[in-house]
Amino acid sequence: MTTAETNESVYRRINEEIWEKRNFDAVDDLIAEDYVLHDPSMPDDAEWSGGREGYREMVEMGTDVFEDATIDIQQTISADDYVIGRWSMTGTHVGEMGNVQPSNEEVTMTGIEISRFEDGKLAESWQEINMLDMLTQAGELPEDLFAPEMSADD
Repeated sequence: MTTAETNESVYRRINEEIWEKRNFDAVDDLIAEDYVLHDPSMPDDAEWSGGREGYREMVEMGTDVFEDATIDIQQTISADDYVIGRWSMTGTHVGEMGNVQPSNEEVTMTGIEISRFEDGKLAESWQEINMLDMLTQAGELPEDLFAPEMSADD
């Protein structure tokens, strides 16, 4: 197996074992101790400790917010130490997320991430998550937020 294939396999294991099956012990095997997350949706003052323990905290929080979440990895591209993944996550919004109260609605969010691997472990991620669509599904934003303006004649 090439390095790229190995990294893609680890990427898939992270999503399946840690996120879907909630096997938090797998964090120690699959995530680097000094893991770094780059995510513009995370507030600068977020109480996130970073590193392997921060990753574990992020997963625990995410799985508390979306209790029955499933992840569909729609596409991966692997090269050298990097895996690019396009995914969707569907789950019931049952937990508080920042100032957003639980809606108990089934929501789907999509994301694209670039993951860097080192020594067979996830070392760094850059991710963009479509929070806007998820917040609309949860009832926090109006569905017609971006509808074209009506003319005065309509």
